Amino acid sequence: MTIRKRSAVMGVIAAFLWILYGTARINSTFLVEYVVEKTLIQKAPAGTDPVQIQESLQKLLAAAPNRTERLERLFLISSYLEKVQEVSPQALAGILDVESTDIFIR
Repeated sequence: MTIRKRSAVMGVIAAFLWILYGTARINSTFLVEYVVEKTLIQKAPAGTDPVQIQESLQKLLAAAPNRTERLERLFLISSYLEKVQEVSPQALAGILDVESTDIFIR
């Protein structure tokens, strides 16, 4: 195999990896949001409407000024959710409160 063919193969592989990395980077926020949403619904108190949780979470995330802030809020919620077995109604209200900048539950 000549150097030109090797370079072409390496270029194709590099381009494929670059596209794969870009796709993963773009979709990472959506993946984190999906996991946090499903975990929040799973750990919500009995009788809580999942649609209401989804809408409240969307409003909370829409209030974030940029993508970094949105991801930071998702990670804060995620870190709280991994510490508890079930979220109390007061904690759920505190997490999904749009006006609150601090989601740590009292």
